Amino acid sequence: MWVQGHVRKRGKFWLVDFPALDAATQGMSKAEAYDMARDLVETLADIEGFKLSISITAAKGSVFYAGADDAKSFAAFLLRRWRQTHGLTLEEAASRLGSRSLNAYSRYEKGRNEPTISMMEKLVEAISPKGALQVYFGNPA
Repeated sequence: MWVQGHVRKRGKFWLVDFPALDAATQGMSKAEAYDMARDLVETLADIEGFKLSISITAAKGSVFYAGADDAKSFAAFLLRRWRQTHGLTLEEAASRLGSRSLNAYSRYEKGRNEPTISMMEKLVEAISPKGALQVYFGNPA
């Protein structure tokens, strides 16, 4: 599972942004910017109970992808980050999912359950009915 990022040179810095994560960083070189991007996502994903090792894959032009081999933990991180950037509590996300139980949503966000693609779609829809969390599967290059 991968999320898309963009890298571009602005003055003497290389800027990196992850629109889906509402996060950005920079480096003095392109290589340093990629290292900072990896560090940024690993820091954001530092969820109690697991730690992600993020890999960066450059694509065409300014596009690159950040991902992790641990799909369940990465999905948990993405759901938590997406919910937080939309200003929702766990209770609000669970309610939007149509569940009376907070645990129905939080099991996915805590990495206890791995969502299927169709369930991931429902979870994202509950968080942002008009938005889209762009995630990529397979080899992004």
